[in-house]
Amino acid sequence: MASRATDEPPRERLIQTALELLAEEGLEGLSLRSIARRAGVSHGAPLRHFASLADLLSEVAAHGFRVLSEAIEKSAAQLAPGVGPLARLRAGSRAYVECAVANPALFALMFRPELLHADNASYRRDGGAAFEQVVTQVRAAQDAGWHPQRDTRVLAGAVWASLHGLAILWAQGALSGPVPRASLEDALTTALELLMDGAPGDKR
Repeated sequence: MASRATDEPPRERLIQTALELLAEEGLEGLSLRSIARRAGVSHGAPLRHFASLADLLSEVAAHGFRVLSEAIEKSAAQLAPGVGPLARLRAGSRAYVECAVANPALFALMFRPELLHADNASYRRDGGAAFEQVVTQVRAAQDAGWHPQRDTRVLAGAVWASLHGLAILWAQGALSGPVPRASLEDALTTALELLMDGAPGDKR
């Protein structure tokens, strides 16, 4: 794709360009040179705005966590009035998997700490905020009687791990061999039933 003129500030343009390259070419297509070339700036320009490639990719990962948080928030807003915390947790879980499957390359980057700068402020803030959404939903479900004796953060981590595992396996096509007749909806519904104690119709 040819470079394009834009009124975006250079920093935001570089982040957006990295997102485009990531979606088109995967992690292998990301380098400071390729990002600069696509953005239409000099090869040295990215280092005037970011400390390193890892710092730039951390901003891209932070964007991914914001996209995820927005998807979870939207899932709760779309529920009928009066639904309880288990329904909210179930909706947020579904939103997580659907968001991950829709953005496989971005999610692959978000969970590759060796490619990122652990001290990047946006990455730490937005990644932490996404997990705290899960913690909040899990705690509310516990207050309604769902595994109330469990440590909230450990339980939230287990929910996160289960959802992420399903999403990544599906996005990589790893389930199509051993489970050829299952759709994503089949797999997700089954996972949610198991996570929510086999009570998919519970409105609490």
